[in-house]
Amino acid sequence: MTKALKVLAECVDARSGKRFQPGDEFQPVPTLAQANRLISAGCLPEAARELAEKADAEDEKKAEAAAAQRKKDEEAALAFVTARGVKSAADLAVEDAKAKVAQAVRPEEKTSAEKQLASAEAAAKKAGDELAKLTK
Repeated sequence: MTKALKVLAECVDARSGKRFQPGDEFQPVPTLAQANRLISAGCLPEAARELAEKADAEDEKKAEAAAAQRKKDEEAALAFVTARGVKSAADLAVEDAKAKVAQAVRPEEKTSAEKQLASAEAAAKKAGDELAKLTK
């Protein structure tokens, strides 16, 4: 048991509602604001403030890391959704180009439609490759 968290006078943990008696160990470590109140009330020794500051700093680091991970996950999800949209649009362009090739009557129309088809297929392949990279 750490002396810094040894309860000096009866108190209640505002977070959990748990009641502590003199001599008990106050667990978990209180927040800095809570430690300040309990120290002022004579429930915890002054040393509890240092532990609370340390715990708050650790919690802040964890929160920052979690926020950074959440941002990274959101960016990855947005990239995936965008890539999926690009792939769908490319697939539709391929289908349209195939229809134009099938409908072409004159040789120059057919040549133009085949070029559009080749271009659309290349774009669809590229979009598919990008999507595949994101799903790994």
